Amino acid sequence: MNDTPELDQVAEARRKLSVHAELPRTYWVLYGIALVLMAGIPIWASYLPGGLPDIQWALLAVTLAAAAYAVISRRRSGVYLPRRISAYPGARRLWVAVLAVSAAGIAGIYLLVGNGLRPAALVLLAVVAVVVFLGQVRIRARMRDDIAAGRVTP
Repeated sequence: MNDTPELDQVAEARRKLSVHAELPRTYWVLYGIALVLMAGIPIWASYLPGGLPDIQWALLAVTLAAAAYAVISRRRSGVYLPRRISAYPGARRLWVAVLAVSAAGIAGIYLLVGNGLRPAALVLLAVVAVVVFLGQVRIRARMRDDIAAGRVTP
């Protein structure tokens, strides 16, 4: 028989499971690059005379790659965590805040580029990218904490 109390065994199992909410550094590097490229689309398009042709195909490729990564990592680990952010109570508010910053930042970038203020748009792009990137890292940390604490809802 195991000398460890049952509640301690459950807590240890949750801690082991919470590791699966972490993402590798390569993912975060690629995420940061994709974030800057996608959020800066109006800036990059303003430098080209004809705009950015076929940008929809590039965005589709990035989206499909991200979805494939998620499916492959779930199958490889055998751990299927809830994908809805509403399942993680500690991450919900931060997710909404990061989403609001993203939307406001992209709208601001479009407005600045539309008014011919590309240098200001580049500065705003850097600020938005850093805030969103750090927010996403923090959201993942809160998801991990919710899993470890057993607060995840089905």
